[in-house]
Amino acid sequence: MNTVKYLPMPVQRLAEYLHVFMRPGYAVIPKFLIMIALMVLALLARMAIAPLEEGIQYITFFPAIAIAAIIGGFRLGMIASFIGMAMATFILTPPFYTVSFELLQRNLWPNSALFVDALVVCFAIDAMHRYRLKYEAELIESRRNEERVVAINKELDEFAYIAAHDLKEPLRGIHNYASFLKEDYADKLDESGRQYIDSIQRLAERLSTLIDRLLAYSRLGSTELAKDTVDVDEVLDAVEEDLSRLWAEGVELRRVGRLGTAHGDATRIGEVFQNLISNAVKYNDKPSRWVEVGCDRSGSQPVFYVRDNGIGIPTHHQDSVFRIFKRLHEQNKYGGGTGAGLTIVKKIVERHGGRIWLESVPGEGTVFYFTLNGGHNGCK
Repeated sequence: MNTVKYLPMPVQRLAEYLHVFMRPGYAVIPKFLIMIALMVLALLARMAIAPLEEGIQYITFFPAIAIAAIIGGFRLGMIASFIGMAMATFILTPPFYTVSFELLQRNLWPNSALFVDALVVCFAIDAMHRYRLKYEAELIESRRNEERVVAINKELDEFAYIAAHDLKEPLRGIHNYASFLKEDYADKLDESGRQYIDSIQRLAERLSTLIDRLLAYSRLGSTELAKDTVDVDEVLDAVEEDLSRLWAEGVELRRVGRLGTAHGDATRIGEVFQNLISNAVKYNDKPSRWVEVGCDRSGSQPVFYVRDNGIGIPTHHQDSVFRIFKRLHEQNKYGGGTGAGLTIVKKIVERHGGRIWLESVPGEGTVFYFTLNGGHNGCK
């Protein structure tokens, strides 16, 4: 945003070129001499327009005063206005090139009008300068804050990756030693002891899965996404093939129309569809299960959707489903899981410049909507 955009278009264009003189790097430029040159040019322009007897003394001075204010601020603009009044009075008003009280009296009202107009314009331009400088300072600070946030997020992703990676080794040792204990000392343990060992192994496996998902999530923030033109229908074809076991179980996949193309990472976009479809099947207790995938182009931007006839999500839980490791049901209900899938989906969508949201009716089903900005060509 440029603060000079509120000026009339010709002045705006001129200001865009001249406001650079207000920057500290140009402090050595003799702005006063530039102002004098502007006023001399204005005088010459007035003398070239028409004979002096025709009046219109101020026609070229006012633009020069405005430009002087743009270059040097309020004070320089007002000095230019006084110079313009002097030139109009003593050079352009008959008797020419003379100084007298009568001449001053005759030009009192025209000079007063020019002074008031110059005062208003110079004050407005100076206010715009101040606003521009304030805006530029705030913009610089905002960019610094954005850089800090990016750096912090990167450090957090790196920390999550390193911490998760380092936790894998001792966890693997816990699981292995539990297995050795179960194999070598099974005859010395009672039923409770064997159940405790089974619980240790099960919890170690679950923690290992959680760490794997945390690693996957952290990699999303540290790795670059591919930037290709992606045929979304081909991506869905691959997902449908990968999930063939679901269709063998009687789940119906409904594909509505063509999905078109998107600009981004085909593998990651495939993860989005795979996670959403898998969740739609997992959280479905109906005798006849189906999942519908399509693209809605009724609005200003195409929106992909994945709809199901599953158990639905209560309204008070809809805001928390994208939180990492957040599960709405008991650990072993509906096939278990880590609760990281939708978090990863959300991050992939946002890294593609899009957003994701849902609509759901408990007992009837859920629809997940998401957009993919950055070159989506629409649904075909």
